[in-house]
Amino acid sequence: MTYSRSICVFRALTAGTALLFSCLSLRAQSSGSFSPLSNSISTPRPFDPGSNTTNPSALAVQAQNPYLGSVPAKPLVPGVMDLSLRDATSLALRANLGLVDSEQDHAQSRALRMRALSTLLPHLSIDATQAVQNFPLTLFGAQKLGLPKMVPISSYQSANINYSQDLFDMAAIHEVKAAGDEERVSAASLADSRNIVVLAATSAYLEVVASQSRVTAAQAELDSAAALDVLVEDRVRREVSPEIDQIRAHVAHQTAEQRLILVKVRLERDKLALTRIIGLQPEQELYLTDAITFLAPPVTSVDDLVAEAEEERSDLKAAGARVATANQQLSARDAERLPVVDVQAHFGGTGVNTGSFYGDYGVAGRVSVPIFTGRKIESDILAAQAVLKRRQAEFQDLKARTKYDVRSAYLDLEAASKSVEVSQGNLSLANEGLKQSKDRFDAGVANSLELIEAQQAVADATDNNIASIYSHNLAKLMLIRATGTAEQNYAEYLGVK
Repeated sequence: MTYSRSICVFRALTAGTALLFSCLSLRAQSSGSFSPLSNSISTPRPFDPGSNTTNPSALAVQAQNPYLGSVPAKPLVPGVMDLSLRDATSLALRANLGLVDSEQDHAQSRALRMRALSTLLPHLSIDATQAVQNFPLTLFGAQKLGLPKMVPISSYQSANINYSQDLFDMAAIHEVKAAGDEERVSAASLADSRNIVVLAATSAYLEVVASQSRVTAAQAELDSAAALDVLVEDRVRREVSPEIDQIRAHVAHQTAEQRLILVKVRLERDKLALTRIIGLQPEQELYLTDAITFLAPPVTSVDDLVAEAEEERSDLKAAGARVATANQQLSARDAERLPVVDVQAHFGGTGVNTGSFYGDYGVAGRVSVPIFTGRKIESDILAAQAVLKRRQAEFQDLKARTKYDVRSAYLDLEAASKSVEVSQGNLSLANEGLKQSKDRFDAGVANSLELIEAQQAVADATDNNIASIYSHNLAKLMLIRATGTAEQNYAEYLGVK
């Protein structure tokens, strides 16, 4: 009898340990691990906001990805702040650090284009001179000639308007065109950065929504475990159930409490990550008003999505603009062989005082023809050709990668859709199993272990369903990121009104 009782206690502790490890592996389950109870594999795709972007700051090796930070501009709102998905993306598009970097890069590219253009525009300046000086004649042997050693102090004034302009400089003309193409690159990179910011904000919002759902599910699991604990305790007191059932129910109750603590901590951490991305104060309390659920994406063929990506992707536009820039740079280097024509002129007056000014003007034209430059021009052309070939290869590679990204994201979305179907079916079966286990337990033909395992199966199936829905929404985001339309289509794909 004592041996049998020890075996029962051992089995109860073993069940409790299994529940504890299930609780500790909650985060792993939500990230796509296989669960034997739910018999489902979710298909999340890890998200790195700084990957696959044309923004230089996002490609640099940094300790902190700029798209995961922000410049908090909104003051702290007292109490709890209601936050919709559109509000979150709007805040991120104003405060995200990665977008701020891209905007400043674009401003610098505009400044470089203005500087390049200035070489072709007229330059006007005004200068005025007031000179006071003496002149030592001893430098020229004034003593031998009987002249004074020093010419007395003299003064004069002058004022001139100066004008200069390059009338013909083909190399400078191509440099201006190259600077214009580089500004197009920067504009496309800025648009791409906006898509990345939208993707970062929406994915962080979805993560918080999923964590809220896990807290709700964990609270429901705790309530069920607490009710079972009370029920079993009463049955043991009335000697209807053995004491081992009370031990099992108590272990399940404590495990459910621990699971709830873990998911609440994760929810708060996800909220902190969201505030960092969208530019809110870290201590701001949030309530997310949009409940993102499962929604099938718009029916679109993969070929149509590829065509949309080739037309809309900003990084592809930036790569095409880089090819154009390299072409203009090559033309500019080749144009260094051509003559350069410029003109300079000045008009003003000079005199000993303002009452005795004499007109002074001059006009000069110059033609400069390179004859021998030590093969400098030839080396510049070779270097520009190498850059052009590299940019052309990068552009062709990016076109192929665009097709790959769209098709890969489309496959992930199909897998995620089927994963949601499986997880919903498993959840329904787990709930049915729990109902039958309760009936068997109430009828006295099953012990608490069967009921606890059924409750755990429901908890695992619920968590897997939440992870599958999150993965499906994330797969939709990655698809519209692959097509370059994240900013335009995120609300439609996520079902936000």
